[in-house]
Formats: sequence, C-alpha cells, structure tokens
Amino acid sequence: MNNNKIILYLVIVACVAPFIIFSAAFAQDDIKQLQHDIFVNRERPAAAFPHALHADELGIDCLECHHIYKDGENVWDESELSDCTGCHSLKADGKKMSAMRAFHTNCKDCHLKQNKGPVTCGECHPKKK
Repeated sequence: MNNNKIILYLVIVACVAPFIIFSAAFAQDDIKQLQHDIFVNRERPAAAFPHALHADELGIDCLECHHIYKDGENVWDESELSDCTGCHSLKADGKKMSAMRAFHTNCKDCHLKQNKGPVTCGECHPKKK
C-alpha cells in the first residue's frame, strides 16, 4: 500500500472516530429499569421503561417526566438530572407524591390521555416466569 492511501485512511478514521465516540458516550440507554432501592418486597418486578422510544421516537418533551418546581413553575434543567427517588420518597411528603404514586400517575395518565401504551399492572410489571 502506498503512503498516500495510508494517509487517506488515517484521515478518514480521524474524522469518523470522534462521531462514533461522542454518539456512544451521549446515547441514552434504550431500556431503563425503574428499579429503586426504596421499593422492597414488591409483588411484581420493576417496570421496563423504553426511554429512547419516548424521548426520541415519540418526541415527548423531557419536562413531561422530569421536574423541579419553584413557585409553581417547572425549572428543571438537564444538567440537574437525578433519580426520581432523590425527591420522591416511599411515603408522600407534603405536596410531593410518594415515588410509587408519582410513577404510576405520570405514566398511566399519559398513556390514558394518548390512548396508547400499557395501563394495567401486568402490562408494565409482568410476573416473573
């Protein structure tokens, strides 16, 4: 192989590699298990949540699920991403719903409103076989 071809291949690799590296680094996991340590002795397994389907394919705004309220306004910022149980605990606290109620209300209400998606226990939490 002559030097020009080697240089051409190196240039191509140098141009393409950053795109591959950065897209892998910033890609969302497609399926997230909504499994949190506060839920113990569950009757059913944690729900599997297809994040990429909701965020990318369906185009649902991040603020539909992620929130931090100040003075009645959602001021959540993507840089402040935290686990739901960082704010929602096992039991309701003042105006904050319990974590389980927050999950169920958010998901189920949206699915009912859109007339799409699972709404029964077994659809989100299939029993282990």
